[in-house]
Amino acid sequence: MVLEYKREPLEEDEVLDLRKACTFFEEELVINCLLDTGMRVSELANLREENISWQRSCIRLIGKGNKRRVIPMSKRVRLLLLDCFSHKNSKFPLAMRTIQKYVKIVADRARIRKTVSPHVLRHTFAVTYLHRGGNLRALQAILGHSSITTTDIYLNYSGKRVIDDFQRIWNEPDTSNKQLSNYF
Repeated sequence: MVLEYKREPLEEDEVLDLRKACTFFEEELVINCLLDTGMRVSELANLREENISWQRSCIRLIGKGNKRRVIPMSKRVRLLLLDCFSHKNSKFPLAMRTIQKYVKIVADRARIRKTVSPHVLRHTFAVTYLHRGGNLRALQAILGHSSITTTDIYLNYSGKRVIDDFQRIWNEPDTSNKQLSNYF
């Protein structure tokens, strides 16, 4: 029997702890860009200002496998990138190893016990997007997957999220079956 490794996405409280544990701009830039876009670490490290459409609030890039894609920017990421590129930088100022190091340092400072890496933050983005009601096909496009099966790998919901999702769905009043109450 082969055990399949699944990266465990962060819970909401861990995401908040991670964001709060940032002590300077570059850490905040890295953590929030990864959490709010789902970009790969290589994509963030190679980001250039020319990839950003400030008017449309999105990032356009060519990702893994030379696939073109559009990544929407949250207000938080837009502000951070505006600040980042306003200092006469035309490219993202940090290398892949530095980004990876910042993620580990901030996660340690936040006292998150599970393994945290840029790819875990990509998983966290995917799960959060769906948990907030995002569309699976849109997520596939944002992440740059050619197959929905690949996107499905990211959907290892934690126990807490499964319970929360069930409670949200199951405990809502069911207006479609009001007539059934007449039979009981």
